[in-house]
Amino acid sequence: MPDVAISGGYTSLNCVFQEPDRIELLEEKVPEPGPGQILCAAKKSLISTGTELACLKGRFDEGTVWSSWVRYPFYPGYSMAAEVLKTGSGVEGIRAGDRIICPAGHRQYFLADYREAALIPDTIRDEEAVFTQIAKVALLGILRAEPAFGERVGVVGLGLIGQLVVQYLNSSGARQIIAIAPESPRLDQARRNGATDLLDLPVADAYGQVEELTGGRMLDTVYDITGSYAVLPYCTQLTRDLGKVILLGDSTEPSKQTIGPKVVFNSVSILGIHGRMMEGFKGWTEPDMNGFIFESIRRGKLDVESLISEKVSPLEAVSVYSRIAGRKSDFMGVMFDWTQM
Repeated sequence: MPDVAISGGYTSLNCVFQEPDRIELLEEKVPEPGPGQILCAAKKSLISTGTELACLKGRFDEGTVWSSWVRYPFYPGYSMAAEVLKTGSGVEGIRAGDRIICPAGHRQYFLADYREAALIPDTIRDEEAVFTQIAKVALLGILRAEPAFGERVGVVGLGLIGQLVVQYLNSSGARQIIAIAPESPRLDQARRNGATDLLDLPVADAYGQVEELTGGRMLDTVYDITGSYAVLPYCTQLTRDLGKVILLGDSTEPSKQTIGPKVVFNSVSILGIHGRMMEGFKGWTEPDMNGFIFESIRRGKLDVESLISEKVSPLEAVSVYSRIAGRKSDFMGVMFDWTQM
């Protein structure tokens, strides 16, 4: 991937959802950085399979964040590790040659607000750093739940965020972590990440086994990380009285979502959390989160490398999304390697 500027800026190869279920790779010019901007060359970008496939599918209830956010042509992606090529006026603390993470889409070259970027420590590789954005979302879920030492918890949805939630719970002193998904490869990964019990079945069929595994106590907290409108009413039935359900996946069709038959009777709390709460939630700032995650990776407390299932060239984007859409449970961390251009 040559860092050679053309007249008027750089030419970037970008992944674009032109309309529902139609992906294209487009060459587009990138101008010189303006005040407060940095010009970057992509190194690694991580596909967020749940979010990006929902954006590609394009079926959203009116009035949802999805319906206002996804406008075609849509540029997917928000987990990027890149090298800074140039800086505009007013940029502080970042210079050409630095490695950074930022919430950019899958673009070969791009402009970013330097305030949305964070320097990658020398001890962290690009393919590790690119998980930071996802890891912050998982961390928000833990902060929202305020877990107590010795809790019994359930995790429904074992994609990237679900696997990171399991890791956080394992290090936070959970007594029992029950991973629930009818997807054996992801369950095996959950066990390696610290899950104590695996249920290879739909959450709709999990009540009896959760009751047995917990000795009738049921779960203190259930994390719903599926984004599926059909899952919530079953999660609320798996909690004990005064238990909690943490919604880390936002349904694109909430009009079809119900809460379950005994939420009031069992006094269950349903708590949502979104990635936009990174600044100031529970006293954390986004730089605090970045530093915590980098340090956790460096010390081996957070394992992201085992979550990488594929590194592919961005030139394969159309076929990659097609494969993921056809069998999402077979994939975990799919990463575009922009050095393979």
